[in-house]
Amino acid sequence: MKRVDIIISGGGMIGSIAAVAASQQGLSVLLIEAQSTSTIKQDSPRDLRVSAISADNINYLKELGIFAHLLQDRVQPYSKMQVWDNRGDGEIAFETDYAQQDYLGYLMENNNLVQAAWNTLNGHCQSVQQTQIKTIENEGAQIRVELSNGDKYKSRLLIAAEGRNSFVRAFAKIKTKETPYYQKGLVAYIKIENAPTQTALQAFNTGGPIGILPINNTEKIYSIVWSLPEKQADEWLQCEQQTFEQGVTKAIGKDFGQITLLSKRAAFPLTQLYAQDYFKNRIVLCGDSAHGVHPLAGQGVNLGIGDIQLLLKVIDASVLKDDDLLHQALRKYQRRRIWKVKETSEMMSILHHLFKDDEHIKKPLRNIGLKVVNALPFKKWLANQAGS
Repeated sequence: MKRVDIIISGGGMIGSIAAVAASQQGLSVLLIEAQSTSTIKQDSPRDLRVSAISADNINYLKELGIFAHLLQDRVQPYSKMQVWDNRGDGEIAFETDYAQQDYLGYLMENNNLVQAAWNTLNGHCQSVQQTQIKTIENEGAQIRVELSNGDKYKSRLLIAAEGRNSFVRAFAKIKTKETPYYQKGLVAYIKIENAPTQTALQAFNTGGPIGILPINNTEKIYSIVWSLPEKQADEWLQCEQQTFEQGVTKAIGKDFGQITLLSKRAAFPLTQLYAQDYFKNRIVLCGDSAHGVHPLAGQGVNLGIGDIQLLLKVIDASVLKDDDLLHQALRKYQRRRIWKVKETSEMMSILHHLFKDDEHIKKPLRNIGLKVVNALPFKKWLANQAGS
């Protein structure tokens, strides 16, 4: 049986970043990925899954050396944000001055970040692909796992970063609370003739918001994340291209010139998910295995990176060897991250319910609220939230 300090189940964005961070702390790591990681090049088709990585987390990726391995032509900084309600005259706009950063964040395809993290590892930890955990023993001072390829390992800690349908979380019998929004997030790439550069846009409409994210300013390419009731999302997936382009134009609600669909369309169900606990014995949850939030403010990946940063602050080689110290460290991790995730997720949920329909009480509240936020120093706090 092989021995490592930490086993990480899930080699996506959060799991691979965790592997880099743990390895750089001098911990021995096994990274397990059920699929095979794809290789992307400058001319590869774009991944429909796009993430907005905040300024603070970009700095963390730079510290780890991951940022340098990104395909730089496939990342786009943004320094401004504009948010408006198409059913009123409320609007918020802020720039990097409010966030005290040179930029608010970077937009990138998910597989670009995954590839960069794996390239940063480059043999600095053990890794296996197209393999998954088959059995787990989570008692005493060791975690023991058997993989689907027959290999057996033992470690001091098992990190689950497998996504919402986590096998490790289910094995640990950690309960979750999942609340459906009865919506889907429709994603696609579009070209916008005259949209402002380096600016993330978001328009609120009856039924849900549409986020318009700059992916390539030179070529005027944008990624959209359009939150819609499930039936409407299915209709927009199936309609003709011209009809879809007209629908997106109406949902944006501002004259940015011609809009052209550049890609396939896809949609995924939107739910809010909380794990009741973030650890059990020597199993700990990170990223979407621990929580899932509405994509309204693009905070899902940022929350996952926050999980990794805190977890690797509270544990080290000596803590992993001591049951009491590890339990105290994981309790601290759980307490702080549950509070942070709930704060963010509940705020996104409130905004979702406030803006999704036109009930007569909500409309004046929306307009007043957006105007007040745009005029007061509170906007600085919002900008820092977007960049942190």
